[in-house]
Amino acid sequence: MSPDRLAEMEQLDALAGELADACRVARLAGARREGPEPAFVMRLRAELLGAFPTAAADADSGATTAETAAQTPAAPVPPTRPLDAPDRLTDRRRGTRPFTIAERPWSTDGLDTQAGAASPVGIGRGSRSSRAQEAPSTPRRSYGEFGPTPNEDPALDVDEAGKVTALKPSMRWHIPTRVMPSRWIAAGLVASVALGSLLYGSGIMWPTHGVATTDEAMSANLVRGGTTVALAAGTELREGDEIKVGDGGRATLQTGGSYIRMAAGADVRLGSLDLNAMVIGQLAGRVYYRVSVPAGGQYEVDTATVAWRAHGTAFDLDRHATPGGGEQVRGLALFDGIDVNGPQLQATLLEGTSAAVTLATDGSPAGSPIIEPITMLTLDDQWLAANAALDTSLGLPLGQLASLMSPTPQASPTTAPIVVPDQPTDAPTDAPTIVVTPAPTPAPTPTPAPKRTAAPTPRPTSGIASLGALKIARNGDGSYSFSWPKYIGAGFQYYKLVYENWGKAPNFPSSPYWACNSAATDNSWSGPIDVGDYAVRLQVVDETGSKTIIRAQTNVVHLVVPVAASLPPTVNLGPLGVANNGDGTFNFSWAPYSGGSFSYYKLVWETTASGKEPSYPGGSSYWAVPPSGATSAGPIPVGPGDYQVRIQAIGYPNGAYAYAETTILHLIVP
Repeated sequence: MSPDRLAEMEQLDALAGELADACRVARLAGARREGPEPAFVMRLRAELLGAFPTAAADADSGATTAETAAQTPAAPVPPTRPLDAPDRLTDRRRGTRPFTIAERPWSTDGLDTQAGAASPVGIGRGSRSSRAQEAPSTPRRSYGEFGPTPNEDPALDVDEAGKVTALKPSMRWHIPTRVMPSRWIAAGLVASVALGSLLYGSGIMWPTHGVATTDEAMSANLVRGGTTVALAAGTELREGDEIKVGDGGRATLQTGGSYIRMAAGADVRLGSLDLNAMVIGQLAGRVYYRVSVPAGGQYEVDTATVAWRAHGTAFDLDRHATPGGGEQVRGLALFDGIDVNGPQLQATLLEGTSAAVTLATDGSPAGSPIIEPITMLTLDDQWLAANAALDTSLGLPLGQLASLMSPTPQASPTTAPIVVPDQPTDAPTDAPTIVVTPAPTPAPTPTPAPKRTAAPTPRPTSGIASLGALKIARNGDGSYSFSWPKYIGAGFQYYKLVYENWGKAPNFPSSPYWACNSAATDNSWSGPIDVGDYAVRLQVVDETGSKTIIRAQTNVVHLVVPVAASLPPTVNLGPLGVANNGDGTFNFSWAPYSGGSFSYYKLVWETTASGKEPSYPGGSSYWAVPPSGATSAGPIPVGPGDYQVRIQAIGYPNGAYAYAETTILHLIVP
């Protein structure tokens, strides 16, 4: 037998011995309690012995033997001890722990010996063979002769004399030092740690929550617990927070490697911040999402009852109200795909496609979504260009937005711009020229070639860092997008996109500027540019002190904005036909346009109350984008309202232009 096993057996034997001793003491106490009460014994003995004469009479008093016997009761005898009691007496007085003393002769301690009277409190204890009363002259014996006295109060000793106190046995617990082999304990600890790591790491018991923070905030508010405060950069956000961006403002939120960029008027609520199951509620406005989730995770944006789910992508959602109380949500799958799910709605958008979903007043989809390819017209958007520039600075793939950051932008099917790549022009030589030549039209008007002059002489660049190349992309609506590398040095206050007429070097503060961005990360700008021949550059300006210091700058770029070519008059296609399907949807039909090439049709609308004619180049909303060969569209869900509707054949000779259009249809939907 092993030493450990032998030690366990010894401990069990010791515990068994203690239990046996405790049981034996308990049996003795029980036997003691089964005896008669001392008072009953005293009275019974007095009655039984009262009829016997005493040995002698008191000579002085002259009393007879019978009288003396009648007046003086004999001393009581203590109750008989149990037959199996040990030779050592056990003191059981209350207030003390049980202890044993050596057996002693009977004592009259506590008896009143005067006048032959005996006190009942004088009951003592003696052996079964000795019950005689000691003579008064016998010296009194106390507990001091037999050892320490358990109670130092004599009065308490007298009060409790003759009373039997129940035994209170004492027990000690012995826990075995080993209940199993040590190798089992080690194996159990290893298994517990492994199981805990699995549950924690997988997020089964504890979801992996990310930290949402505000990277940028301008004219934005945070609503938390019914309290609205101004949103500031660096604010840590929580689940349930609502972020509202005011007019002219913007905000960027970051959650675990994902970005939520909110345009003016956007409103979102943070649902779940679990990195494996992120949920964002987009309540209104336009938001660009750059998603990064762990493997197997899911990122969901809810617009009422419609969910847009991504597994790692870039997409743009625009939610706006429509006449009649409904809403429309347009989603663009810009990098990778997204899934669209809702009541009786399930679709998958591949990269390069868009979907327009109409929402009824209760938030449910009204009809099927309109899914179509993303065109250059859609990408020619200042908001998308700004986000493309931000993604470029972060080193993220652009997908459909790559054309916005390319030195040679892609042209729409009917646009043929000629763009010469930008080159640095710090040296006083002829600079490259960006020349935009419109596509041929039925009656083309040649664009005068710009007069080339000597390149501007730039200001000496001693002490000014080079920021890199300035990139310019022409948008389809006549505006231009500018982007440049992000400045990471010290002393930044804002960017200045400065320009001059070609032949003169642009420098701040003497030169005018188109943009002034006050954040180092805001390294792009889009806007309309008037016709002209420009020298353009971006400069990093520091005006914190009394002097204006240029910390860094890009190269000078030659930009030519030509005069728009003459366009043919818009052709009238006749009336627009409509058919009510009876389920809240309508079918529209029209005569085809055969006067030349164009990109596609646009079914545009305005409310009658607006007082505007529906026109896509004029900024009107649209319900459908049929291809150039179509002559009908539908079924199209239309909410209640009073509308002005028409179809237009749209092309892009130099911005959006309606080559043909139908007459206006007055449509009332009750």
